[in-house]
Amino acid sequence: MTTRPQPPDRPPDSEREEDEFLEDPGRGLGLRLLALLGAFSFLMLGLSSMAPLFQPTPSPPLPDQRRSPAA
Repeated sequence: MTTRPQPPDRPPDSEREEDEFLEDPGRGLGLRLLALLGAFSFLMLGLSSMAPLFQPTPSPPLPDQRRSPAA
């Protein structure tokens, strides 16, 4: 069985340069809002597809009362 190569040694935290970023700066506000809009749209699409399941069943049609049986 072959061995996997080991990652290169990283210097300890005290030897790192101050210019290196240790954290991901993340996404900009525009992309965050776009992702929020997409998630909200996906949620609304799912809820609207399930809406007919929660509606009451329609009642049977009433008999036609325009014509009276005596006439």
